Amino acid sequence: MYTALLQARNTAQQTPAYSLNQLAERVADEPAPLQSDLARIALTELAAVYADEAEQARYEMQHHAKKPALRRWSAAVQKLADDYAALAETVTLTTPIQVSIGPEGSLYLQLDGKLVVVSSPRMNEQSAFEQRVVERFCNLNRCADLLDAPVLPVPARTNIARATTLWSFSQNAGPTCISRDGLEFMFKNSDNLVQKRDTCARVVAELNILATALAREIATGTRVDWRQLAVHARVDGDEQVILNGTGHYLRLPLPTLAPRRELLKRIQPWLAAKTKGTPVTFVILNAGPLLE
Repeated sequence: MYTALLQARNTAQQTPAYSLNQLAERVADEPAPLQSDLARIALTELAAVYADEAEQARYEMQHHAKKPALRRWSAAVQKLADDYAALAETVTLTTPIQVSIGPEGSLYLQLDGKLVVVSSPRMNEQSAFEQRVVERFCNLNRCADLLDAPVLPVPARTNIARATTLWSFSQNAGPTCISRDGLEFMFKNSDNLVQKRDTCARVVAELNILATALAREIATGTRVDWRQLAVHARVDGDEQVILNGTGHYLRLPLPTLAPRRELLKRIQPWLAAKTKGTPVTFVILNAGPLLE
């Protein structure tokens, strides 16, 4: 089945670039056959990308690091792939399905009471993943009859994420980097200010990426153990975010956070509040050693 999915990706006919959310919002009000098609396709694509993730973990374990943790991670991701594949097989015209868009912008599927978030394990590949789902759906159904006009999806950013930050300066204190969501990094001096600005903008952006992903995982029932939360660099680019001690993890583009483990520990109260949607101001004094 996995090989067939890969072949389907490569041989899919060219289709207009509808966004998955645009398609989902329309299908939500359509008859059961269209909802079943969307659910089955989304689940089989989820099974494929999580199987890819498990395969990558096994490859890394064999060629780079034979760590017990990698074995657990590989097993956990493979189980998700198997669960998605098995769930896809159960979808019929009589399966109760609800299609909606979650608060963080992901497609939500409720299948007979079970919630599935249609999200790639790699955030920077989400756009390509969603387009595969759209292409397969539109190859089975006339999307032109469902939707008025194509809406181009927002492509995943390949460059390093940077947030908009504000800076304050005073005679009695060093510069302060301030984010729009309550983060304040206070520095003792203005040395290497260009580098400070760049690093702070990247850190704030990646913390928001992490907070959004954690909120999504918590919303779907995954337990986040704040004592074990960690970000590790990977040889293939994306970083690995350990959520707890039972094998749950995420793959996210967090190259600036990965080497700054002490910063991640210090920032956890802000992360916890952010995942709950609670506004909070969090000040880090002497931020230089944490961000340098």
